[in-house]
Amino acid sequence: MKVSRLVLITVVLLGIVGLTAFWGGSPAVPVDGSIDEIIPESGSAQTLSSTWYCAAGGLGESAASTHEVLLANPSKEVVPVRLTAYNAQGLVGEPKTIASVAQQVTPVDVNAVFGGSELSVMAEFDSGALAVQHRITTATSADSVPCSTTSSERWFFPAQTSVLGSSALLVLFNPFSADAGVDITAAVVDGLRSPKEWAGIVVPAGTSRVIDLGQYVQRRDQFSVAVRLRNGNLIAESAQSFDIAAAGDAPAERGLRLQLGVPEARSGWTFAGGFKGSGVKEELVVYNPGRRVASVIIQVTPYGGASDPPEPFELSVPAKRFLVLDLSAEQRIPDTGFHSLRVETSAKTPVVAARTTQLFGPPTAAAEPAAGSAAGTAAAGTAAGTRPNETLGVAIGTATPVYARRWIMPAVRTGPEQQPMVFIHNPTAGIVTVDLRALTGQAAPIEIATALEVAAGDSLYVPLAVQQLTGVADWVVSLRASDSVAVEQLQTFATQNDLSFGSAVPVLANR
Repeated sequence: MKVSRLVLITVVLLGIVGLTAFWGGSPAVPVDGSIDEIIPESGSAQTLSSTWYCAAGGLGESAASTHEVLLANPSKEVVPVRLTAYNAQGLVGEPKTIASVAQQVTPVDVNAVFGGSELSVMAEFDSGALAVQHRITTATSADSVPCSTTSSERWFFPAQTSVLGSSALLVLFNPFSADAGVDITAAVVDGLRSPKEWAGIVVPAGTSRVIDLGQYVQRRDQFSVAVRLRNGNLIAESAQSFDIAAAGDAPAERGLRLQLGVPEARSGWTFAGGFKGSGVKEELVVYNPGRRVASVIIQVTPYGGASDPPEPFELSVPAKRFLVLDLSAEQRIPDTGFHSLRVETSAKTPVVAARTTQLFGPPTAAAEPAAGSAAGTAAAGTAAGTRPNETLGVAIGTATPVYARRWIMPAVRTGPEQQPMVFIHNPTAGIVTVDLRALTGQAAPIEIATALEVAAGDSLYVPLAVQQLTGVADWVVSLRASDSVAVEQLQTFATQNDLSFGSAVPVLANR
């Protein structure tokens, strides 16, 4: 039995006084248009400039990999983008200027352009409209996540793994003019780990440094990491690879998980999508980096079930520790269809949450045509659907504390056997209508869905395998809603039999 099973918390009654003090049972009030760079955010064409940071550049010596920076330009103008690459020694070559094509994704092969590997990249441009995602690919794994739009003095990683057959690399990227001093702490089931090698790490200005977490936190199926700076700022991202053979009741585990660190704990987090069922292991990891015990409520709402959701789960997360909720093992969550997750705690005890997804078999049945599909049947409410057909793969998603009316999926991979999806959660008390379109560089965008209705407190799933988009390519997908929503993107990589699942990029008016 894995260690995470041992820390699974027993569900208790909803009436505990300490929890009901902050749980009102109603949807959260959206904050739209505010500047809140806790997750990567895009802006408008009127924004004078923007900088994005792509920290992780590969998997070290564990596997040969390709690193691509994907420049998503939803505007109608070509935008020059200045790319600068770094490694442990400093600048790699000269900065390169790449023309980001209007209303398209411009992919950049970092290894080929800069003549190196394992490189961190900074992208700068005179527009706020662009969004930047990066993708790491090996022969048997792939993942793609938005790059960062902010630096920070601290970063949190709720779910890291160092079991045999896996690797966990922490990339510390400092493209700034001052050195950064870093302390790293790991929370494990039975305490804290702060090796002397993790105290006072210096990341010189204009460099990128890789820390192999598994060297000091060994054979742990679950641990959380806190990165705190003594001085300076930097960007932190983790790259985790898995190639674990099946053993006994434990299925095989293979794939790649990229995760941008979370710069701040919060009292409210939302995952727009999630799924369990045959061939799926889904876990929620809640990490409490503070000094007080955090009483946490997790509301799981099946799509279409907002009017009568299951009773929420309640966790008591000790200070400086994490707890794991194995959603796959919970009978109150249906095995079919999708669900949203809402994590809430007191403002005095903020937490960080991550959802991990592991595939180890095929889905039980094929999905029926879903609402808002390319076939054009835009029914109101929800679409049950099924999860992707991949039989292996891992993904990790960080929740969003941000709701917005506009979102962008910077680089959606389409083509034969690809199954990209978008998940939309409506936290408001009224119906929200949603429009989705793909920007392909053609004269007019392709309308994926128009005026889809998402009921109050409910969610909607929309497949993005648009019929007009044949062949393998990356497209910009934009979303507009009549009120604030939370949005997640799921992509599959048919060649690698892997998937990526995490937050889309909100477009905030004031950024």
